[in-house]
Amino acid sequence: MHSSYGGLNVPSNLSPRKKKTEETPSELEEKAVAEKKTTRKRTTRKKTESKKPEENQEAVKTPSRQMAEEKDAVEILSKEDPGDSKAENSVTKEPGKESIPSDVREIPRKEREKDKDKDKDKDNIREVEIDISQLQTMPIREVYKLARKYDVQGYTQMAKKDLIFAVLKAQTESYGYFFDQGVLEITDGGYGFLRTLDNNLLPSSNDIYVSQSQIRRFNLTSGDTVAGQVRPPKEGEKYFALLRIEAINHKAINFAAERITFQNLTPIHPEDKLITETESHIMSTRMVDLFSPIGKGQRGLIVSPPKAGKTILLKELANGIAENHPDTVRIILLIDERPEEVTDLRRSSNAHVIAAPFDMHPEKQIRVAEMTIEMAKRLVEFNYDVVILLDSITRLARAYNLYVPPSGKLLSGGVDPSALYKPKYFFGAARNIEEGGSLTIIATALVETGSKMDEVIFEEFKGTGNMELILSRQLANKRMFPSINLTLSGTRREELLLPSDILRKVWVLRRMLSSMSEEEGLRLIMDKLRGTATNEEFLDLIEMEKKSY
Repeated sequence: MHSSYGGLNVPSNLSPRKKKTEETPSELEEKAVAEKKTTRKRTTRKKTESKKPEENQEAVKTPSRQMAEEKDAVEILSKEDPGDSKAENSVTKEPGKESIPSDVREIPRKEREKDKDKDKDKDNIREVEIDISQLQTMPIREVYKLARKYDVQGYTQMAKKDLIFAVLKAQTESYGYFFDQGVLEITDGGYGFLRTLDNNLLPSSNDIYVSQSQIRRFNLTSGDTVAGQVRPPKEGEKYFALLRIEAINHKAINFAAERITFQNLTPIHPEDKLITETESHIMSTRMVDLFSPIGKGQRGLIVSPPKAGKTILLKELANGIAENHPDTVRIILLIDERPEEVTDLRRSSNAHVIAAPFDMHPEKQIRVAEMTIEMAKRLVEFNYDVVILLDSITRLARAYNLYVPPSGKLLSGGVDPSALYKPKYFFGAARNIEEGGSLTIIATALVETGSKMDEVIFEEFKGTGNMELILSRQLANKRMFPSINLTLSGTRREELLLPSDILRKVWVLRRMLSSMSEEEGLRLIMDKLRGTATNEEFLDLIEMEKKSY
């Protein structure tokens, strides 16, 4: 049907106005159900549209994030092997995702670990290019090249031992660290400090701290001479700290694990003679070589009254041993001595001078002596020949007598018997070692001082040595130096030290001197020595004169 509207024929259903009709209850119910379905579809469509951007965003971001993390690894692979980089970098792409080969993913982690290790190495100590064991076996010309490389001054005039440590020091300083050495003293806490000879092995603020772990790891003991790389104290610390050990007792660090302790070494009689003769005008050392020869491992006493020249004799013996046996370690230990004597010996003797003057407390004097003997023992364990010249054993016993707790027993002169144990322990350490190395101790003992204590101490040590050199007050008063009593001086088992032909000539000399007075005998020997350049010429001259009679 059509209706007329504005002159136009329009279908009845499209007419602009339609009369409203009432809906039945069933129609209203159907309409409500349809609206619910429509609302549910719209809500589902909104949720779906809101999820799609997020999924697409993750699909875009995930490969880019992975590639950013592994970009460095791909560059490293391409640099290491350019030919294979294309094959390794060919990646199969999936929709919305890029896959990375598993081996490429591992590279960044490994490279980052290497970078971390490098950063740690920068903070820790650098590895030394050449250690002491390599330097000791290296020809001297190669060591010279290293000395030139590190700009070591005066290396051509150095002994190889000193040159090695100069190279190690220069090498360490080139890395920005210090190189130092000292004698280890382990405390009750298990850690230790390196004491210096310049401070007479006593504690100071410049000592170097050694950790307990380093002591256990390298089997260190009190008295070991330790050298290595050192760092300055950090904030809140008081001492320098040892970072890396380069040498123990002037040898490679692996020797410490193989050494035999001093108490387990086998002592034997001295067999190798220490030659002390140097220049022809130095009479004292020439007389000692003939009448009281010193062997490696000798335990000798120089019995001397005051002002008899014992200190000068020790200096000449030290210089004589240094000239004829430069490989030995020579130590002059001065206990309760005058400070000016200490200065003189340090300037004029070729030995390490360790001193505890008379103005030092007895406890410190004892500490100096004990550190010295422990240092010597550790060197002997490493097969060194060590010579200690002690002045004097009498004053060391005096210090112990003042320091040790009283035992309730007294010898004549006020000497506590327990005060003599440690000095005997010191003096008894001298011995020749069958496994190698030796410890020689030549100590002075004071007599005729007017002190009953000194007489008791001398009597306790008399007979403990295997060599005695007697100085005479009568000869010293007449200004006859060296004031040696040639008749009373001598060495036990001297046949082990002197060749048979020289020993026979020395016995002839002794027979001649036995019929002379002390002064006549010394004058005769000194006159003959002045006319000859060496002891061999002197003995030949004596034998010729005997045949002419």
